[in-house]
Amino acid sequence: MTTPAEQPQLLLSPAAAHLSAALQARTDRVTVSRATLIEAFNDALPGAATGENARSTLATLLYEIAEHGIIDLPASRTKWDAGRPALPEQVRIPTVPPAKSSTPRQQVSWRPELNWAYSTRLTASQTQDLLACNRWFRDTHSHPARRAPLPLRERSYEIFRHEKRLDTLITGALFAPGRLSLKQLATYREPPPLAHHRLGNGDTMLVVENSDTYATLRELLKPAPGRIGYIAFGSGRAFEASVENIAELPGIHRIVYYGDLDAEGIAIPARASINGAQHGLPPIEPAAALYRLLFAHEPTTSDIIADERAHSLTAWLPVELRQAAHALLTKGQRLAQEATNRNELSIEPDWQR
Repeated sequence: MTTPAEQPQLLLSPAAAHLSAALQARTDRVTVSRATLIEAFNDALPGAATGENARSTLATLLYEIAEHGIIDLPASRTKWDAGRPALPEQVRIPTVPPAKSSTPRQQVSWRPELNWAYSTRLTASQTQDLLACNRWFRDTHSHPARRAPLPLRERSYEIFRHEKRLDTLITGALFAPGRLSLKQLATYREPPPLAHHRLGNGDTMLVVENSDTYATLRELLKPAPGRIGYIAFGSGRAFEASVENIAELPGIHRIVYYGDLDAEGIAIPARASINGAQHGLPPIEPAAALYRLLFAHEPTTSDIIADERAHSLTAWLPVELRQAAHALLTKGQRLAQEATNRNELSIEPDWQR
């Protein structure tokens, strides 16, 4: 058994980081058209872009990237299509102050791994970052042992003398498809540990967003876990990356999730499901019976969520709960999963179905 531990939150989920990098490579245009969005989506996540849930996946990732200020989504409803969830006809990439002139290309001798840089417009900052990578490629070329894979922040410190520099760069234009890659730099994003407990031989993992509800459900399920073989503590947004660890556990064919009924609580499993699919995992399903119990409680106040955003979020929930969840979000209300406490769950048998 592993034990729950607080994990640092990621700037962007792994899939959103790939799409962000592909979009940032197209910053020669302030306005990015629908066609260019689809092109970037196909470049960044070809499997997801052609899957049956491609529309929901793209909407989920665009909202996440927009929430971090990397793109601006249209404010007017007329700039969105009529699909569900709706997709924007275009997005804007916020303008930044003009950068200082970059190092003249003719003065830089790029390593073969960076040949693409000769024909790419680079800011001064991008040039300095690439020069650091260029030196690393040069210095390690004849030393295979130095190119043995290292976790992202260890490699980042080695190249930039700053352990978090690569965290920022992987969401930007330098890591667009066909440019830099983590494989080239012999590094990888180490997913945060997934705290979990083995309950039985069932083929289902139940992931719980918050620690107290995780502890409650773990204890209540111990005597008779049924189909649930594992229970895991999602630890909020950390689950968007730690979901990858599930691929290492045997016999899991189904993943269900229970979290808060608010914008972030619904977005987390949707994003995690996209990342999990890249690692061969099944889609993450809502723990429908637990959510039905949660809806029986009195909501509390929260941020008001716009209509289209609410439609995008609630697409992850069971069809029969979407209307109620949409109303909850657009009224500026939320339901914390802790409302379904141990006393209620111990006398209500239906939530285990």
